[in-house]
Amino acid sequence: MPRESSGSSGESGLRRNYAIDISTLPDERLEALVSDWLGHRAKHYYSRERWSGPGDMGRDVVGYVTAARHEGDWDNYQCKQLSTRLSETAAFVELGKIFMHTANGEYRLPRAYYFVAPRGVVRNVKGFIAHPERFRQAFLDRWDTQIASALVENSTIALSDGIRAAIGNFDFTQVHVLDSVGLADDAAMQPVLVQWFGADPGPAPRGIVPDAVVPEEAAYLGQLVELYGERDGSAFAGPDAVLKHATWGGHLRTQRTRYFEAAAFDRYYRDSTPPEFLVAFKDDVYHGVVDVYGDSHRDGLDRVNKVMTQAAQVPASGVLGTHAGPAVKQGTCHHFANDGLMPWKK
Repeated sequence: MPRESSGSSGESGLRRNYAIDISTLPDERLEALVSDWLGHRAKHYYSRERWSGPGDMGRDVVGYVTAARHEGDWDNYQCKQLSTRLSETAAFVELGKIFMHTANGEYRLPRAYYFVAPRGVVRNVKGFIAHPERFRQAFLDRWDTQIASALVENSTIALSDGIRAAIGNFDFTQVHVLDSVGLADDAAMQPVLVQWFGADPGPAPRGIVPDAVVPEEAAYLGQLVELYGERDGSAFAGPDAVLKHATWGGHLRTQRTRYFEAAAFDRYYRDSTPPEFLVAFKDDVYHGVVDVYGDSHRDGLDRVNKVMTQAAQVPASGVLGTHAGPAVKQGTCHHFANDGLMPWKK
């Protein structure tokens, strides 16, 4: 998806206000942004779908909780990009559509309903949301006078038994408002802000090296242990034996530091940027070192050291490149060895 604009900060280095960017998106772009955001809330939803446009039946963006989709739990995100705050009448009409279509058998009641209104809602709507049972009763009291004639053009939708049942069965505690500030501040929105507005996710935290060797290190460490043995002329029993060695212990500790620097970098940007950003970064590192890796070397350990020297100098493009220091790029090569892409022991 193309970015809406570029740059990660405003004038004089101030942090850019992405809530303002969200509040100026056209209707369809707001729906697309919300859909992208739900795509990054993987722990909440099985999948998501846009229903916007004619015939959407009161749904703009839907988050399905299970593979049953509309036959299981689902959340509705009704996007209202307005020049002012969402009005009381609009709130009743939009949510009223859900009750009407539920009564018609189009879908089951949503688990939760979100008014996505970048400029917020009027005070009375906040008041109803804060008092769920008062909100429920207001639907029954106002249906005939304020809602019935506003749901379908040139029609009046009577408060049928089915609609009355839908209002009675809906969990009004699960009506929420998301304004532009709430959207921009949500953790799952970070990769969307990066992709849409060129936001800078900032630097990754430093890697933490555990005292004891952990299973995720097994592959590349096992390869290095063999190379140390070849260079030393005597096989080592395992990483712990190397770490105690006067010559190679310090060298291996450095490699572990690099590995965990890259691991922390990977975890942070996996969550805070679109997936293709990490792919591009790793491609840059791989193509920057693979020729050195493939050259003839004195032995395997010499190959490791030459690749480490080269990796430190590899230019990486994009926002991730600006945050990747030498240790991250060097550690990424150990991850390649771990994954079998570029094994140290050939």
